[in-house]
Amino acid sequence: MKIVAILAAGLLFSGLALAAPAEKAVKTAPSHPELSAQEMLVDCAECHKEATPQVEKEWYDSQHGLAMVKCYQCHGGFENFALTPPRDACAACHADQMTKCPQDKTCWQCHVPHTFAAKP
Repeated sequence: MKIVAILAAGLLFSGLALAAPAEKAVKTAPSHPELSAQEMLVDCAECHKEATPQVEKEWYDSQHGLAMVKCYQCHGGFENFALTPPRDACAACHADQMTKCPQDKTCWQCHVPHTFAAKP
């Protein structure tokens, strides 16, 4: 009788494990190519003018570009680069706007990244 109960429990739990939803895959940015100490001193825009010209142009023409806000100020440096900056990175300069925005959304859900124009 114990064997039947153990087998039944095993079948039940294996069925639940198969029915459980798989975890969502987390998208990560490709790692940055290895840089020398000298290359780390070069402004991001120097390489990204060629590597990601549209992103660099959007930043360059934006209020952040005009104010000379650098990439690392939002995205972090090479060691701690965040493809999608955390909300507190925006709050460092935009604390007043953060109090007016929905707390359950990121800035780029309502604003276009790098240009920061409001989405229609």
